[in-house]
Amino acid sequence: MSIKITRAAKLSRIGDTPRSFAAMAQYLPDSVIKSLTSAQLAEMIDALWTCAGDAKAIAAGEAIEAGCVWDAKRNMSRDLAPLA
Repeated sequence: MSIKITRAAKLSRIGDTPRSFAAMAQYLPDSVIKSLTSAQLAEMIDALWTCAGDAKAIAAGEAIEAGCVWDAKRNMSRDLAPLA
């Protein structure tokens, strides 16, 4: 991990969760990392984290609207048969 990314992790809201931070940082192109400051990188990674959470919530809502539910016992989604 570069010094700039290490500094960004210290500034980021999710920097105290290293795997989550690294998962977000891996999607940033090298050209972006080189062009931004550590503070800007931290801000961008935090925004990506928020975006990922929002997108996950939207996808879950759409799945429910489409008739899917999560079967925790089987660890899988299931389609519900429509009520007649």
